[in-house]
Order: sequence, then C-alpha cells, then structure tokens
Amino acid sequence: MDDSPHFLEAASKLIEGQGLAVVGVASTSAEAVARVRELKPDVAIVDVGLRGESGFDVALELAGASNGTTTNTVLTSTRSESDFAELVAVTPSLGFISKNELSADAIRDFVGDRTHGRGCRHEALVYSSTDELAAGALPFMRHGLARGEHVLVVLREAGRIVLQEALGEDASRVEFADANEWYRSPEHALVGYTRYLDDQLEHGGALRVRVVAEIVWPRSLATVDVAAWKRYEAGISAALAEVPVSFVCAYDTRELPAEIITDAQRTHPILRSGDGARPSAHYVLPTAFIRDLERAAESTPHP
Repeated sequence: MDDSPHFLEAASKLIEGQGLAVVGVASTSAEAVARVRELKPDVAIVDVGLRGESGFDVALELAGASNGTTTNTVLTSTRSESDFAELVAVTPSLGFISKNELSADAIRDFVGDRTHGRGCRHEALVYSSTDELAAGALPFMRHGLARGEHVLVVLREAGRIVLQEALGEDASRVEFADANEWYRSPEHALVGYTRYLDDQLEHGGALRVRVVAEIVWPRSLATVDVAAWKRYEAGISAALAEVPVSFVCAYDTRELPAEIITDAQRTHPILRSGDGARPSAHYVLPTAFIRDLERAAESTPHP
C-alpha cells in the first residue's frame, strides 16, 4: 500500500522479479482493507507516510479487520526506522523496512522470523501445555542463536527445565534466569531489563537480545496488583522502543484467569504460537488500554 503509483509499480516489479507474487496494490486504507479481506495475502507492505492517512493506523486497522488469521504487515518508508521507533514498537506489524532496503529476501526474513527490525518487538505466547510452550519458543530462540544474537530465558523453574531439555546442546548457549527474582515488581523488572540490555548491547557486543519470559502474577490476583502488571505489559514496547530486543511473554492458560489471557492479546502487538508470529487482531494502543484500566478501577466498588 502506497499513495505513489510510481512506487507501487516499481516495488511490484522488484518483488515479483525476486520470486514473490504481488496479488494486489492499494493507495488508501479503505482499498487496503478491502484487498486484504478479498485476497488474503501472506504479507501487506504499508507505507507509513501516506497523504492524509497514517500507515501505522492502517496496520492497526488491517490487524483488526481479520476474520481469521491476520495478514503479516511490514511497514516501509523513505525515512529510517529510527525516525519512527516509538510508533513501530506499538504497531501490530512484523517490523519496518526502509524503501531502499526493500526486497523479497528482506520480506522473507521477517516472515521467516530471522529478523525483527532494529527496535523493540513485543510478543505474547499463549500456551496450555509444555509442548505448546516449547513449540512456540524454540524456533524464536534458535533463529536468534543462528544469527549470533543473545538469548535470555526468564521463567520459573518448571518452564526453564522444559526449554533446557528441548534445546539439548544449544542450552549451553542460552542464559537462564529465575522469573521469581526478576519479576518482583513492575519497576524492578523494567530497571532489570534496562540494565541488562545496556550491558549486553553496549558492552557485550550483542546485535540483538531475544528474551523468553513470564510475569509472576500476584497470587491474590488483587485488582490493583494485576493492573500494575498489565500497565507494565502495555508500556514496555514504548519504553524500550529504540532498543534492539525481542520479548516473547509466556502466558499459561492452565493457571491464569481468562481476563489476563485476553488482555495479553491486547497489550502485545504480536502473538506467537507453534505456527510462528502474527500481528494481534485484538491489540490496543497503550494509551487506550491504560484508559480502559483506569475506567475499570473507577467503577470497581471499594470496601
């Protein structure tokens, strides 16, 4: 999707010449939504700088317009990703490619989970068995290892053991940490990640850090405590927008209530499963999500 006919023609020829089929083009959000619903493409390339419209809003609309499996959206622009880091981080898309780097291989790398762009990517992995946890997390971790990226696992003991055993010899190349210690509070977790990422990226030489983690939710599930962790999940994408880090946040349906699982799909731009990563059709921008939390708190009776 682009408002320049010349770019649409040139990009289509380039991508098709490199082995991918272009099934349709669009120049407005209405056209894009209609084409996606009709053609169900694997990938939609969306220019963020449209006349009179925002490509970020279009990506959000495309995710929400899905009646089934969402279309993988990749954002593009003549400008660099750093110019849009905070918006890219809170958009349900696989990432950003500058127009001068656009190619079939770049698209394949996003869809194949080999690259996540240059900034923060925040995903949720909802699972109901150890097999589903491993099936969702292992490809994410192994792609990172293959690219020379640093991989960190922050889970409770049971989850750590599952992934260590599933990784086999590769487990020695992964750093493991205890979620109970890391997730003592939202503030402690954010400070911990900020320091850790700074150490790995600035001093450890890592190009990107991939993290598989789980929040240790309060046992009482008191509204105020749960809301604090939900605000953390809603805000971390923007807080670390320019940092090359990819989070996969694990949510176990066997122990977490339905409303926490539902809100995981609203606070994470990307959802992951054994089939790979897809934009979340239920994602809500952080400001809107936090307003909803505040309204819910105001309407809750106090003893």
